[in-house]
Amino acid sequence: MSYAEGEYFQTYESSIENMGPTLQIQNSPVFLVALSFACEALISCAKQLNIIDEECGSGNYGSTLAQSASVIKIEVKENRISTTRPSVALTQISRIIERESDGLEGGIYSLFFDAAAKRGVFQSFEKFQNDEQLTADMWLTALTSANQAISEVSGMSIGDRSMLDALIPAELKLKDALDLGLNPVSAFGKAVEAAETSAMQTLHMPEHRFGFTNYKTFKYPDPGAHAVGIWMRAAYEGVKLKYGC
Repeated sequence: MSYAEGEYFQTYESSIENMGPTLQIQNSPVFLVALSFACEALISCAKQLNIIDEECGSGNYGSTLAQSASVIKIEVKENRISTTRPSVALTQISRIIERESDGLEGGIYSLFFDAAAKRGVFQSFEKFQNDEQLTADMWLTALTSANQAISEVSGMSIGDRSMLDALIPAELKLKDALDLGLNPVSAFGKAVEAAETSAMQTLHMPEHRFGFTNYKTFKYPDPGAHAVGIWMRAAYEGVKLKYGC
């Protein structure tokens, strides 16, 4: 990254550093552990995801995600990811992915985190002061907004054999669990289970891309949906570890 680019990102991140809801002090380490676990899982599963992607793509899906995950992990270790405002952290993650990952996969994930921060977290806080503390419902709003952004840009939805086949079921299950009064950690667990189960169901779905439908029999689940299950499960295990669940 050039000096000019670095100066831009420092200025941009400085301008948003006081925006969005805050995490309670005791929850900041939980957020970073969950993020680190998710990155570790994607790095560890890169070869597996590449093999899965060879069936329907270019065979580098895992490597693409692992590249960004490695940089995010370093940024966490060097204390350069916001520990107080998740909206800022999500924006930082989006910028890292935008810089580090080429192709459609990087663009979609960059959009996912950017939309979660801006369309989800920021807009849901227009009626609040910036010192408002983050809630589980606000995480749900962020996830919902991110999923909507991906669907709008890609033209895909659930059933099209994509990452949304894990993300949307996770969103719906999280909403149901919170509506039923489950505590946030348990609700998160239900969402993870939904993502994993739905990712495996992509084995039996036709693939829709650019107006064409592929009805072939697949050996593996969709790599995008499977990757969502991987990083969501890892993040959840990190949350459980920090809370002693």
